[in-house]
Amino acid sequence: MLLRITMTDADRKIIRETLTSLLARREHSQAELLTKLALRELDAELGRQVLQEFIERGWQSDLRFAESFVRQRVAKGQGELRIRAELRQRQVADYQIKQALEALQVDWFETAKKLYQRKYSRPATDWKEQQKRMRYLQYKGFSSEQIRYACEAE
Repeated sequence: MLLRITMTDADRKIIRETLTSLLARREHSQAELLTKLALRELDAELGRQVLQEFIERGWQSDLRFAESFVRQRVAKGQGELRIRAELRQRQVADYQIKQALEALQVDWFETAKKLYQRKYSRPATDWKEQQKRMRYLQYKGFSSEQIRYACEAE
């Protein structure tokens, strides 16, 4: 029985050190951290318990992760639709995604326009070229209204 308690304490220490190391580099979502623990073949249930302790102490926050993620992606020229999809993929709750997006107060129309102008210095020569440019903005995560606005500003 003593052996099992010692093993659990050792596992707990390894999990705590792993989580600390990961969070020291950058913010992570809960789902990302649990996945990384699983890849290291660490006890999933114990991992959830230790992660819960981190959350209670404020060392891990999905909202803080979402805010950081949104800032990074906006700086890369990505649109709201793509950012939302990527955060959902990382299992961040919709209300936290909404809070993170609202906290940054991004003008998505102007962001799309700036990206378009940075990427394309000359006007589109024909319909095919214009469609290609619109697909690019769509891929980056902008809505059809935002794409239209960016293309018309040309």
